Amino acid sequence: MWYRRVLFNTQFAATIVLPLWLLIGRVFFGVILGWHYAIGLFLAPVLFIFLAVVTTITWARRSARRSGAVSKTDAVLLSGWYFAVLCYGFFVVDSVHSTEPGTSIATHVFGQGFRDASFTIADIAGGVIIIIAFTTLWVVLIEYLVETRQEAVTRLTGLDYEELRLRSESGGPDASEGAARRASGLVPGDVAE
Repeated sequence: MWYRRVLFNTQFAATIVLPLWLLIGRVFFGVILGWHYAIGLFLAPVLFIFLAVVTTITWARRSARRSGAVSKTDAVLLSGWYFAVLCYGFFVVDSVHSTEPGTSIATHVFGQGFRDASFTIADIAGGVIIIIAFTTLWVVLIEYLVETRQEAVTRLTGLDYEELRLRSESGGPDASEGAARRASGLVPGDVAE
């Protein structure tokens, strides 16, 4: 439960920090920004928007605010998403010129021989980011809609959700009258002579 609370409380920070990590995180480890920075100028705002929408929907859920924690499903998806973004920033290879071999944080740490593996890991992490981003968005949206369904029904009908459920189970407010008409062979709307 403590981990789910930590994720809930760090969502706003992650919304800002992770796109910045994707965009300029490599600079702090001595990697020169190159052509990939131009791609990052597009990817970082998209990541920011996805993270902001997911965070907003999560915080809009009353159950999440009341418990101060994300759901178990949210925790798994958010952990995978955050980890994939961190991996991508660590392994993405950036080069200034086409003749330059390019470097990443991983190649600075493990040597230039790790360059091919760094490309592969960055590509996999990029795909995982996209898949988990859309999955997380849909999951938190569905959780929000399921949680607010009762409130929406109450606002639209003016009836308490439990009262509406009981009426539908009993056949409505005129269930006995409808049963009598069906027994006499009258269709609703017909007049008895």
